[in-house]
Amino acid sequence: MKEVRKKEQNIHNNPSVLEWDGIHDKIKNREEEIVSELILVSHPADLAEMMERMELDDSIYLFRKCEFENQRKIFVELSDEIKSILAENLSLQEISRIIEDLESDEVTYLLSDLDKNTAEVLLNTIEKEESDKIRTQLNFEENSAGRLMNLEFAVIRDTDNARRAIQVLRKIAKEIDDIYVIYVTDKFGILKGLVHLKDLLIANPRTNVEKLTKPVQSFHYSTDQEEVALTFKKYNLVSAPVVDDNNKMIGRITVDDVLDIVEEEATEDILRMAGVSEEETLTSSIWESVKGRMLWLVINLAIAMLTTSVVTVFEDTIQRIVVLASLMPIVAGMGGNAGTQAITVMVRGLATGELNDYNWGPAIRKEMILGFINGMVVGTVTIVVTYILKRDINISGVIGLAMLINLTLAGFVGSSVPLLLKFLKIDPAIASSIFVTACTDMFGFFCFLGLASVFL
Repeated sequence: MKEVRKKEQNIHNNPSVLEWDGIHDKIKNREEEIVSELILVSHPADLAEMMERMELDDSIYLFRKCEFENQRKIFVELSDEIKSILAENLSLQEISRIIEDLESDEVTYLLSDLDKNTAEVLLNTIEKEESDKIRTQLNFEENSAGRLMNLEFAVIRDTDNARRAIQVLRKIAKEIDDIYVIYVTDKFGILKGLVHLKDLLIANPRTNVEKLTKPVQSFHYSTDQEEVALTFKKYNLVSAPVVDDNNKMIGRITVDDVLDIVEEEATEDILRMAGVSEEETLTSSIWESVKGRMLWLVINLAIAMLTTSVVTVFEDTIQRIVVLASLMPIVAGMGGNAGTQAITVMVRGLATGELNDYNWGPAIRKEMILGFINGMVVGTVTIVVTYILKRDINISGVIGLAMLINLTLAGFVGSSVPLLLKFLKIDPAIASSIFVTACTDMFGFFCFLGLASVFL
């Protein structure tokens, strides 16, 4: 007990309780007094982090030692993958108690990751009204505003006065967390706007709500979650309503949900640019990882074989000037690196909405100018270093000129390919790097060996 108390002071200094010496062993050995003290002094996010790094049996033990309110908070902090695993290994009574207390969007996320039979069993354990709402939400397209929204929200009528509205809100506040703004609808549920809580509190009690109502940015349930995130960023939103085809309010999206989207979309783009499935994690099976990566490796192999065909054209030149063989990869490699830099900037611009139909031309031009300047600098350095190593000014000049041309091309191809893929309705993060690397490799070899054939 003293050992844990000594470490209690370090919790706020070190946010990761995972670094506590011996804690894992104490959990594994089921030292209940120490574990109870650990739970008492730890933040739910830290306990969730511990559970994600422990073996399943130990995670379930730690989870069950927590009180119900703490279990709910821990469960929210867990990754979707661990939530699914936990849901499949806890008893039906345990997991149903938790999901009854979760917000509807969190329940939807959880059930969408479970197999249909398990999800249906869990839905049948909660109140019919709630389960019917969640079933409806599960029918919305994945990655849409309908899937993202929370079905619990604060709403008042436009015909109410301020006193009546506050009375309504007092009842709602007992059931709903995080009342950022209050939405206003008519008697048919049609969205009219929003009222800030402060304005409602300081208004004359007899003032009609309609006079306090302000316009609101809303989303149709089919809106893509990436567009939702961009709109939240653009207008600095904290909460936004979701409406159906008749502009009737059916849910709300809050900023904490959007932060999850931003992380999810960024992770997806990074993995796709590397040719890795966005579903792959550290805990994925070897077979799942192989399936996710093999396609792109085969495509890369095909492109590499295509690149060698360019080299084959200049076999006679290479045989006569053998030193070219050792210098070829430098030109191609530098072109690939420069192209990747341009891709990264352009894909990020597309993802954040910074790059649009009006500024793509200047963006491509800028990348070409950058490629030319970088080619001048890198080409000059290459000439100097090559001359020092090979003592041949002609070869040094050829490789320097090839470097300049290839880096300029890399700026153009690296910036235009993501835009072309976007125009063709293909995710630029998926295939940009493969096409750009293929172009810079082939053109790099062609340019270097072609110039060598002409001038040497």
